[in-house]
Amino acid sequence: MRKDTVAKGVRRGCMALCISMLALHVMTTAAQAVVRAIPGVQIQPPNTSTAHQSPVQPAGVTSPSSIQPAGTSVAPPPIKPTGQPGAAAPKLMDPDENDTDAERIRKLEATALVNAKRGSAADRLAARTSWLLGLLFLHGEHAPVDRAQAQKWFERAKSMNEPLGNAGLAWCEIDGCSGPPSPRSARPYLAPLKSANPGLALFLDWSIQERMAPVQGNSVTQSMHSSPEVQRMQLLQQAAQAGNASALNELGLINVSASRYDLAMQQFTTAAKRSPAAASNANLLSMRIEQNQKPVAGQSPSERAEGWFAQARRYHRGDGVPSNYAEAIRFYQLAAAAGYQPARRMLELIYSRPAPGGSVNVAWMRQLASMDVTAEGAILSVSTPPTPLLFVRDLTPLYEFIPQEWRRDRSVGQR
Repeated sequence: MRKDTVAKGVRRGCMALCISMLALHVMTTAAQAVVRAIPGVQIQPPNTSTAHQSPVQPAGVTSPSSIQPAGTSVAPPPIKPTGQPGAAAPKLMDPDENDTDAERIRKLEATALVNAKRGSAADRLAARTSWLLGLLFLHGEHAPVDRAQAQKWFERAKSMNEPLGNAGLAWCEIDGCSGPPSPRSARPYLAPLKSANPGLALFLDWSIQERMAPVQGNSVTQSMHSSPEVQRMQLLQQAAQAGNASALNELGLINVSASRYDLAMQQFTTAAKRSPAAASNANLLSMRIEQNQKPVAGQSPSERAEGWFAQARRYHRGDGVPSNYAEAIRFYQLAAAAGYQPARRMLELIYSRPAPGGSVNVAWMRQLASMDVTAEGAILSVSTPPTPLLFVRDLTPLYEFIPQEWRRDRSVGQR
């Protein structure tokens, strides 16, 4: 009985297993049929030439197109600064030959006072014309000298963004236009001027330091051992290297006093086209060099001594050269050593009244410059005035900026 029961259980288990296997087979067959009904997609290998252009995106997110600026489908042009910083200066009005000076000035004023759009060509022309009017009134070209009026035009030029207006206002502080000179007050105008004209800014800086420096006993060619003097000379040299005509002329004057004629001639010639003073100095120096190169083989010792004395007098009085007391004394000593009596008398006078520290008395030297010591017993007689052929400076360092057509060549003179 028990065996029959076990056999029946085994048969039932086998039957259930068979039914389960049959159901699994039916389900598998149906799934394969569904898979075969979906079209297959052939897998393609990646294109290495364009793979880098299509970055992998997360599932379900389409690849975005390349980002473009709003409102355009093409790459934008490169950014350029606004305005035209390198544009040439506006062309100034030429003087009409048929107009009187007053009419020329009125026409310039009409152009300078025009009310134009800020930054337009007419506005820039008005600013530059204001600068020109300031120059004309400052130097007395086509108008009487009126320094206060010049300062007003320089102020208008600066207010209209003409950078050279700063130069005019700086010079008005250095030399005094509507009030006493105040060189220290000119400094704020130099910074905005440097980008427009570094040479002029450097020379004006040198001018400020020269005006503020304590009075020295000798001329510009005295030995420069102190730090402030060295710094001023460096400023002057930098201004000349930047092409400033006044700086070149000033260095030429220094080199003339030091008898470095070749270097002085080079500097005068470089500045001559823009500076009437430099052109005049180049001509005068050329004559001096020619005179010095004349043959002197037949000169007697007394003639040479007389020539040294004449050179001493020139440097003592500033006769055709800048005054240089050191050079004057040197030539006096050469002439005295050769037995020239007037030179000995002059040296005796020079050293008869020394300065408190024992050095040369500059005030006494100035008085002796006009004394005649060539005649015995007539030591203190006044000599004839020096020759008018002198080395000179332009009236101001701004003169070179007056256009040639507006010049009358009346600006050469000593300062």
